[in-house]
Amino acid sequence: MDIIIKYSCTLCGIYRRHVSVPQRENEDVRIWMNMVTHRLADDHKLRSPNCRATKLDEVMIPITGADKIGGAPVH
Repeated sequence: MDIIIKYSCTLCGIYRRHVSVPQRENEDVRIWMNMVTHRLADDHKLRSPNCRATKLDEVMIPITGADKIGGAPVH
């Protein structure tokens, strides 16, 4: 199952772009965040290949109803 993460880059004008990433299962949060970082960087490069930003201005990971960062909502 995937979750939707949003990111923004004011340098190139991307605003809360939705990116689908696999939910975090049992892996360490640092390993999962490393994968998320690469996914966001890849998406940013595809959408704005000439942007030379070294950081994103917003990264929004949903936590409502989840039992851990990156987890799926528990119903």
